[in-house]
Amino acid sequence: MTRNCLLDAHKRGGCKTCLMTCAHRIALTGLNSKGGRIGAAKVPSEYRNITLATSPARKEQADIYGLLADYVATFERQFDADGQRIKSLYLWSESPGTGKTTTAASLISEYIVAHYLGSLKRGQQAEQRPALFLDVNKLQTDYNLATMTHDEAGLAKVTAEMRKAMDVSFLVMDDVGIRSASESFKSIVHAIINARTTNGKPTLYTSNLPIAEMATVFDARLADRMRDQCAVLHFVGESKRGKR
Repeated sequence: MTRNCLLDAHKRGGCKTCLMTCAHRIALTGLNSKGGRIGAAKVPSEYRNITLATSPARKEQADIYGLLADYVATFERQFDADGQRIKSLYLWSESPGTGKTTTAASLISEYIVAHYLGSLKRGQQAEQRPALFLDVNKLQTDYNLATMTHDEAGLAKVTAEMRKAMDVSFLVMDDVGIRSASESFKSIVHAIINARTTNGKPTLYTSNLPIAEMATVFDARLADRMRDQCAVLHFVGESKRGKR
């Protein structure tokens, strides 16, 4: 039996009596909670299978989580091609460890569940990767290393990741603006964000900088694109890392 299922809140009585071999559970997280659509989304292992209801950041960021419940309700719009678009979010705080990435992971789980259940309800095949978690700092490190070492295979991997980020329905861009970027890496970030805003696809950003400072880290044009149909949520408090 499983006591940690993303569908727990969507089944009458919860999932406590369900078998580990439940087809819906496997579709979302695989047999070992490391696969399925959550695995395909590349959510870091320490943040997998978190929902808004089970997020460790929920208590400290209660006001924000109250707003996020309404935000998750808009995920149904993904099935209405001509309807109102799902907004992007910019989660930021001066201090690291306030729950931004945890919250982003919970929202990517909520989106994947909404996509999976909504697809079943409509008799459609759910996408294997309706959402993607992109660690911007890691992508920048991979790009810099591949560039310095003239690693064509490494650059090809970065390009492939960029394409996935441009095309996926729901994207988390974690740690945006954590450090200065070269002009060539800025062009990658530009390409991702420009493609998504042009096509009306929601992006969730996390950062330790206010959104206005993106004009300094990148440039004013990119910062303006990031603000398009984007709500800014300020996480308060000090770092909780290592205190749980």
